[in-house]
Amino acid sequence: MKTDSIAIVGAGIIGITSAYLLSRAGYRVMLLDAGRGPALGTSFANGAQLSYSYTDAMASPGLVAKMPGILLGRDPAFRVRMSAERQLLRWGSRFLMHAQAAREEQNTRNILRLSLHSREVLHRAQDECGIEFGHRLSGKLHIYGNRQDLDKAAIRVQQKGEWGCPQQVLDWQQCLALEPGLAQLATPMAGGVYSSLDEVGDCQHFAVRLLAQLRQQGVEEHYQCRVQRLRKEGNRITGLDTSQGPLTADAYLLATGPDSLALARGIGMALPIYPIKGYSITVPATGQAPDVCITDVDNKVVFARLGDRLRVAGCADIVGYDRELDEQRIAHLLRVCRQRFPEAGDYDRILDRWTGFRPVTPSSAPIIGRAGADNLYLNLGHGMLGWTLAMGSASLLAARLGGYPAPIDDTGLRPIDHGLR
Repeated sequence: MKTDSIAIVGAGIIGITSAYLLSRAGYRVMLLDAGRGPALGTSFANGAQLSYSYTDAMASPGLVAKMPGILLGRDPAFRVRMSAERQLLRWGSRFLMHAQAAREEQNTRNILRLSLHSREVLHRAQDECGIEFGHRLSGKLHIYGNRQDLDKAAIRVQQKGEWGCPQQVLDWQQCLALEPGLAQLATPMAGGVYSSLDEVGDCQHFAVRLLAQLRQQGVEEHYQCRVQRLRKEGNRITGLDTSQGPLTADAYLLATGPDSLALARGIGMALPIYPIKGYSITVPATGQAPDVCITDVDNKVVFARLGDRLRVAGCADIVGYDRELDEQRIAHLLRVCRQRFPEAGDYDRILDRWTGFRPVTPSSAPIIGRAGADNLYLNLGHGMLGWTLAMGSASLLAARLGGYPAPIDDTGLRPIDHGLR
């Protein structure tokens, strides 16, 4: 049943896209965020890549095989701080269950279905709003230094083709022909996997400009407003206790990633997400910056040109809730830049250093729908693909709130699929 008002906790890309589609559907939207403004957390300087084709679940047999080396600190892309924290142990055990081959394949397919839908919804929003956010139909190329890894990737390329997502396996000469900027690499690679569907855009710019459209529709914004508690009576949320006083609405949405954990715990709901920390740098781009979005698979680092800027992102750190920016991780990104694309950017002039939490579920699929109370909804757990999945997730959420059929098969994305009710 449609409600009159909805309070959205979280003004990142997930909260703002949700607010946009709900406002268009006739809801009165209240947007709350603990930050000093919109899209200043994980959405601020992510990898910038709209990776519609590369939705592979993080939990996989391949990652489990590498886990001993990761735990011993031998993989520079990953960092794990061992802990007996209950949330981590619970999440980790479920993560390992999802690392089975059959589950990893199904999880990847579920996320891909949402991803391709998200692409369609974003393009419709562009047509409606005419928002400028450095968007380009860039395509994306994963480059592999190891032939064995490329051969394994080719198996998934065939599967994705059967699932409606075309990709190409290229040898190194074909990669160079596609993106001449790869000639900067000191040594040839084995080859790559290319997707023409993938795009690039500045997530934070998009969020801010979409919010400007929302203001014309009367969205109510509350910043530096920390939600301290969900008040629950029976099967309904009756209000929010915030640092700016109590707030009430007809329905409530949690869209604030790992920060939703404590709020959900307060009403007896254990969310199956855990923060995985990532980093990025933004530097001035040169004429040698690649036009195609590049993922360096060996180093787990992505490169995306945004106009006259080059965005480089990577690392996957399981270090609890440590929000400090680790300069050693920034130094790691710079080393990879200088090794792989030494002429692509002015690495002595860093425009932005960023770190943020990606809220990851054991399956890597987000949680979208009603859970915990009759008028409480979730849109969280998007992991490394929040920017990619944002518009599609908001579309699913709007259908759930309005009582309409889901626009796509949402198997694997519903709260019940994550053990929530």
